[in-house]
Amino acid sequence: MLIFKLTDTKDRLCTFTAFDDDKACGACSFVNDGYTMHFESIKCGDDTVLEGLVRSSMNFCANRGCYLSVIKEDMLAPAFRRLGFSEKELTVEIPEALTSSACGCKH
Repeated sequence: MLIFKLTDTKDRLCTFTAFDDDKACGACSFVNDGYTMHFESIKCGDDTVLEGLVRSSMNFCANRGCYLSVIKEDMLAPAFRRLGFSEKELTVEIPEALTSSACGCKH
């Protein structure tokens, strides 16, 4: 069973880690500046796990007042695309991204 946990906070840099049972299987780090979160690094080889990490991180920041999420251009994996990021749009509104459908279907 996958679990996503906040595993580190240093200054403003936070890290969420995905665990499959007790084994770490991915992580992402981000900075929460109050209104905008900035993804700083991603270490995950599984796109589904990455989407869970990203959604968990965005939800964590949204619960602390963040409204926007920003990625670096080299982070544009399919998981981020499903949440609304693109080459032209490296910033998304967190509420819109979190209510998007991971399967890509329109509701």
